[in-house]
Amino acid sequence: MKQERIGFIGLGLMGKEMAGNIVRNGYPLSVMANRNRAPLEALCAEGAVDVSSASEMAKNSDIVFICVKTSEQVNEIVTGPDGLLAGSHEGLIIVDCSTAHPESTERLAEKVAQQGVMLVDAPLARTPREAREGRLNVMLGGDDTTVARLTPVIKSFAENIFHVGKVGSAHKLKLINNFLSLGAAALVSEAATMAAAMDVPQQKILEICSQGGANSAMLAPVMEWVLQRECTKLQFSLGNADKDMRYLAETLTSYQLTSSMLPPLCEFLSQAKSDVGEESFVPQAYDSCLQRNGIAAGN
Repeated sequence: MKQERIGFIGLGLMGKEMAGNIVRNGYPLSVMANRNRAPLEALCAEGAVDVSSASEMAKNSDIVFICVKTSEQVNEIVTGPDGLLAGSHEGLIIVDCSTAHPESTERLAEKVAQQGVMLVDAPLARTPREAREGRLNVMLGGDDTTVARLTPVIKSFAENIFHVGKVGSAHKLKLINNFLSLGAAALVSEAATMAAAMDVPQQKILEICSQGGANSAMLAPVMEWVLQRECTKLQFSLGNADKDMRYLAETLTSYQLTSSMLPPLCEFLSQAKSDVGEESFVPQAYDSCLQRNGIAAGN
């Protein structure tokens, strides 16, 4: 069987680890420079090849992964003057691992299909640590044949692969997943703030809530920041969190759906981003809660 030639665009916290696992699993890999060349140079030292443009990458790849922040970036990478479509060939697969706007994904899939190119949405769950260990969770939106072709490559960096349904469905599920997880993180931040104000030992929140129905995967990562001022377990920026929930709100509008919980979560994330910075991680939203209640950090 012919070995797939892989391209990878977006060598950020997640992407550089995913690409590293791909090349270490023996796939021919092309990568593209961005402002920070360090991840690219590290990958090239392991055998990856540096290409000058997305169109050149498309010409020399069978599958191209994209892992960037926004739908706007994905569209530019694919449809820009020197983008993937400019160098595309029949049978090329574009895999969007970003957390993107589902409607944008569906429109883009229709556009690339006109040139014989397939687009699959493949958003990620878990953190850069699991990406490095090859243990990400990946959701896939696409047809059975394309998903089957992609699966061996994705296994390079994923522990669990979930075929959700048709194109766009994986991005919808990812936004719903993030709604649940970010909502839990917001609750933990506010609960820790309540404890600080009420003179309740915050360590007891972790001890007691982790043993009952109040536990969640967000409890320990947020309390790591509250108690230790460290953020190693959840390195997901407030800027991305805010963007994801905006995408979800717009998607709900297109389906004529309402939500009682999403608007206050969007407000919470927007306020936290304004207070502590969009590059701060989600657990650091706790500091925003303290500021809004006039409580000094460490109290």
